[in-house]
Amino acid sequence: MLREIGKTLEIALEKEIEFTVNGKSYKRFCTPVMLKELAVGFLVAEGIARSLDEIKVDVQGEKVVAEVQSNESFSRKKFEKPLRNSKKFKIEELRKGLEILEIEEYRRTRGYHVSAVVSGNTFYRAYDVGRHNAVDKAIGLALLNFADLGNSFLLLSGRISKEIALKCANAGIPLVVSKAAILSSAIEFCLETGLSAVSFATNIAVGDAIE
Repeated sequence: MLREIGKTLEIALEKEIEFTVNGKSYKRFCTPVMLKELAVGFLVAEGIARSLDEIKVDVQGEKVVAEVQSNESFSRKKFEKPLRNSKKFKIEELRKGLEILEIEEYRRTRGYHVSAVVSGNTFYRAYDVGRHNAVDKAIGLALLNFADLGNSFLLLSGRISKEIALKCANAGIPLVVSKAAILSSAIEFCLETGLSAVSFATNIAVGDAIE
């Protein structure tokens, strides 16, 4: 039985969806919006596909069917090549960018993570109950709009883990910025690969993409 113990908020939406890639199906819990973006972003950010050109996605209600056209076997790839940063970002520019993460859906529920790919004066924003899903959706949205990821940065409301850092590296995004903490595994990954990161919770910056 549900009962109120004070002023209530809306409940954040989470559902189990069926996600099929090259005939292999599995279940995934997420907020069931922007499912095409979720699929595209996941496949690129996990290193399964190298670009949008390799991906076909069909969304049927709460079922997602994706095909990856690649000469390589279907598996998650380990990121090995170093990232090279041609664009520099100012700390104050990044701090101001945190405003992009403030959305009405979070205020109403306090239950969503928010992420955005910022490319020049344009941003591609998404939310989800899972921070990995929110990142995948933002990357997928940016890819579907042909954003220049190599000159962009990723914002997120959750902590920067190695898994989040790896998603950025696979997508070719040179910088990840969070209002939350950065984990030691992510710092090690940045130092190994050339990815840059900023955590405003811990006031730590790593990498050469920051002026």
